Amino acid sequence: MGCLGKTTDEFVSGIFIRNCTFYDTNNGVRIKTWPALHRGIASNMHFEDIMMKNVRNPIVIDQVYCPRNQCNPKLPSKVKIANVTFENIRGSLATAVAVRLNCNSSFPCQKVELADINLMYRGKEGPAKSLCANVKPTLKEKLTPTIC
Repeated sequence: MGCLGKTTDEFVSGIFIRNCTFYDTNNGVRIKTWPALHRGIASNMHFEDIMMKNVRNPIVIDQVYCPRNQCNPKLPSKVKIANVTFENIRGSLATAVAVRLNCNSSFPCQKVELADINLMYRGKEGPAKSLCANVKPTLKEKLTPTIC
């Protein structure tokens, strides 16, 4: 899908991704928005029954996406992210960070739910972990690693 908010106001809703397998990829399921450029909404997105095999970034929301210094990462994204569910996502990781929810303080992510997550890392960086900013996700069922 690309990155929201870079060139125009964008509104994305009603995405349902189910029954996928990611092999040796940099990214699994990811939502990313540019800071400060254009307004938009990313809502009603559901990711379910997904297998990760040696994936570097399996579950990501990045509301501060700014690759190669192409923008000012200190400015907030104007794209609102809401009603996102990650359910029954399992498998193996290439890095220790299983879940990264990086939302901004001006438009924090709302109604993010994680349920039945089982992502394992067996490497030099220690056990799998999650990193979260400006989000209070709803957590359900078994969650490995501990989320936020």
